[in-house]
Amino acid sequence: MPTNVNSTAWKGDNYKFVGKAFQSAYANRMNKFKMIMGEVNSKSIDYEMNGTGGYGELSPYNGADLNMGEQKRGFRTIITPGEFQKSIPIGYKQAKVDKLGETKKVGTKLGDSAAMTVYLHCLRMFGNAFNAKILGGDGQPWASTKHPVAAKMDQGRKRVPDPDSGTFSNLITDELSVDAITKAQSLSGRYLTPDGLPFLCQMDCVLVSPELEATAKKIFGENSKLRPLRNPGDDTNAANPVYEDMTYMVVGGGKDGFGPKQWAICDRTLMKELVNIVYITKPMVMNSDLDNPLIDLYTAYVDFGVGWGDSRQIIFSNPA
Repeated sequence: MPTNVNSTAWKGDNYKFVGKAFQSAYANRMNKFKMIMGEVNSKSIDYEMNGTGGYGELSPYNGADLNMGEQKRGFRTIITPGEFQKSIPIGYKQAKVDKLGETKKVGTKLGDSAAMTVYLHCLRMFGNAFNAKILGGDGQPWASTKHPVAAKMDQGRKRVPDPDSGTFSNLITDELSVDAITKAQSLSGRYLTPDGLPFLCQMDCVLVSPELEATAKKIFGENSKLRPLRNPGDDTNAANPVYEDMTYMVVGGGKDGFGPKQWAICDRTLMKELVNIVYITKPMVMNSDLDNPLIDLYTAYVDFGVGWGDSRQIIFSNPA
C-alpha cells in the first residue's frame, strides 16, 4: 500500500519534540537572572512600575487631634513590551531521515534564540545604566550621582521630582575590591525612602564584568561565596567585613553588559521587586499549518520588556 505523503500527522509528532526542547533550552538560559530580576505577567499594552514610597514616621498624638498624613512617593516607570519572533521550516525528508535529532535541534536552537533575546535585553539594561540618554522614571540614568529622593506631583503618567527632598548618588568610581564593596555598603546605609525613612537593604550580591570575574573569585572563592575573607593582593589576614552570605554573578557577554572595569553591588531581594522582565507573552513555540504538506514551520515568539523602578537597591561603579 503506498505511503500517503499528503498526511500531516508527522507534523504533530514533530511538535512534541520541538516544544519540549524549546522549553528546556529557554529555562536553562534564563535561570541566571532569576537571582536578581523579577517577572511580571501583564495583559496591558504597557506596564507601570512604581518605586518605593510611604507615609513616613508617625507623629506624636495628643490624645484628641488626629495627625493627617500624606503619602510621599517615588517615581513611575513605564515599560512597553515589544514583540520578537523567528520562524524555521522542517522538511518532511529531514524529519523522516532523522526525526528526533532534527526536531530536537530546531527546538533547542529556537529556545536558545528566545532566551538569548530576553537575556541580551537584560544585559543591555545593565550596560546602559551609565548611558545619559537612557533615563528612568526619575529622569536620571540608572547609575547617577543626582537621583531625586522623592516625587512632588504627577504630570501625565510621569512624576515630577521634588527639589526639596534632595538627591542621592548610586554611582561611585572605585575599582573592585573589598574596600570598595564596604564603601558601597556604607553609602547605601545612608539612603532615605521618599517619605524620609531609612532605606533598609542588604547589599548581598556583586555584579561584575567578565574581565572582573577573576578578581571576584579571589574575593568570593570558586563557589561564588565569600569564603577567603581577605582582600586580593593583601598579604595580611585581616577579616573581611562584608556579609558572609554574599555572592557574585557575571553580567556581561559578547559586546553587551558591563564594560571591563564596571561592577555593581545590589540587594537581591529588592532587585526582584524593583527590576522586572514584563511579559505580555512568555517565550513560546508554535507550528503553522502551511499549504505545503511537506514543510512544517515552527515559530518562536515572545512579547516582553525590561526596566527598573528604583535605584536605591543597587550601587554601580564606573572606574576611569
